[in-house]
Amino acid sequence: MGYDYCFACGDKNPHGLHLKFTRDGDGVTGVFQTEEHHIGWPSVQHGGITSCLLDEASAYVPLNLGLVTVTAELNISFKAPIRVGERVRIEARPSKVTSRLLLVDARIEGESGELKATSKAKMIVLSKEQQEQLGIEVSS
Repeated sequence: MGYDYCFACGDKNPHGLHLKFTRDGDGVTGVFQTEEHHIGWPSVQHGGITSCLLDEASAYVPLNLGLVTVTAELNISFKAPIRVGERVRIEARPSKVTSRLLLVDARIEGESGELKATSKAKMIVLSKEQQEQLGIEVSS
């Protein structure tokens, strides 16, 4: 199974979130519609789904820079509940880029602009050897 089965963005994963992000300057943006099967508390999106949205947005930032990374740390602040049926906007931008490390700030807002959650991610750039060890196709 390849990237098409990624839980967050894979088109072929029947249980996945099917997230799509578009480049926005040096960052990315995307939208997500919360559905009933995403709940934790009654009619509130599970925090793990919120975390996944922030992590995936953070991962697309280095990807758009042509870098392959893994998340080493993800620190999340939950600000307001995301309700079932609510459509949210996800945004991520780099705050620091080096040859081995990216720091990425991400946020989720409701349609009215209400801040729902924020995160700070530490993304480690993988060497070609590390990519091969994880089974990631390395282009020559």
